[in-house]
Amino acid sequence: MEIKILHLYSDFMNLYGEYGNVRLLTKSLEDKGCAVLTEHKTITDSEIDFENYDFIYCGAGTESKRTFALNHLKRFKDSLKSAFDSGKVMLFTGNSWEMLGKSIESAEGKTIDGLNLFDFTVKEQSSRRLTGDIKAKAEFLDNELIGFINKCSEVSGVDSPLFTLTMKPESFAFETEGIHCKNFFGTQIVGPVLVKNPAFCNYIAELIIENN
Repeated sequence: MEIKILHLYSDFMNLYGEYGNVRLLTKSLEDKGCAVLTEHKTITDSEIDFENYDFIYCGAGTESKRTFALNHLKRFKDSLKSAFDSGKVMLFTGNSWEMLGKSIESAEGKTIDGLNLFDFTVKEQSSRRLTGDIKAKAEFLDNELIGFINKCSEVSGVDSPLFTLTMKPESFAFETEGIHCKNFFGTQIVGPVLVKNPAFCNYIAELIIENN
């Protein structure tokens, strides 16, 4: 079985060594007998057909680089939505999944239209960042997850969170984190999340194979 992976904006949305997620997932798939082909797409690419891939990944970047990626990704909004609707497996980590909501209000008060794949909105603030180690649970995993969050944004209107936090810094007012809908997984956990949580990596690999 051949698996095609698309790694979006790996040249600048890679703030916390997020390429490690793709590397570990590739090894996991190969260990299961799959041949894995990874392609990279970035802002110099004028064509992206998301339906051509079995797994789509995007990592974390600075707020300005995330907006840079968003402006490019808007060209392929219909293709991305089609892939999402058809059940393609996707993982967006750090602040990259914020691109897929209705809008982002920057720390300067500027409103940026999102891709509108989901109904949530994002509001950034510049006075302080929320950083710290967390532990979390997901309904589809028996193992507790660990990770690190570093963000300056507040996300409102998520109907289906990915994780429930079981340990967090006192400064974190939120009890749930990320988003999970169909085969889309979005999380603020960076560091990278699949490397720190092999059970999550194995779950994603099995889901890709099952969906292929």
